[in-house]
Amino acid sequence: MSERVPEAPATPIRVTDATIDDCEAVADIYAHYVQNTVATFDYLVPSLAQWQAKHAAITAAGRPFVVARAVDDGVERVVGYAYLGTFRTMPAYDLSTEDSIYVRPGQGGRGIGTALMAALLERANPDNVRQIVAVIAATGGDGSIALHRRFGFDEVGRLRAIGHKAEQWIDCVYMQKDLWPDGDAPAGTDG
Repeated sequence: MSERVPEAPATPIRVTDATIDDCEAVADIYAHYVQNTVATFDYLVPSLAQWQAKHAAITAAGRPFVVARAVDDGVERVVGYAYLGTFRTMPAYDLSTEDSIYVRPGQGGRGIGTALMAALLERANPDNVRQIVAVIAATGGDGSIALHRRFGFDEVGRLRAIGHKAEQWIDCVYMQKDLWPDGDAPAGTDG
């Protein structure tokens, strides 16, 4: 029996595959989190060129990179993004990914995170993704932890005082979802 994944709520949110042209909006959203929160441990805002390179690498690897779009004041704009990036660079981790989900400031509570997570999981190809790992800053991360839990992620550990930002030590919660819950590799996978 397959695990039921919560559906994205019926809101005027449209999730699409990200294009290179979306990288400017993605960079803008992420810059807020770098400069104003501990949700990311980045200290420096990545450049547009770095985001374009990240987009190219993720999509070339056959992994999803999606954006949520909404119409505000008659104009459609990117209100969030998510992707499955590299978990670790050593070859033994090739079928493991780390998810990243960010919502434009002021847009929380509209179901954007839920829509993005649903799209990531729908697009995750079990032929090249077995494990999805979430690394969540515990300070202010309750919403992200709850989102991951709703989609079947299990909390598998906590690293205490692992990051230092905004003059404080921050724990990270590790959550994990196995796309091969029965342990068997999908047909055509070397797993």
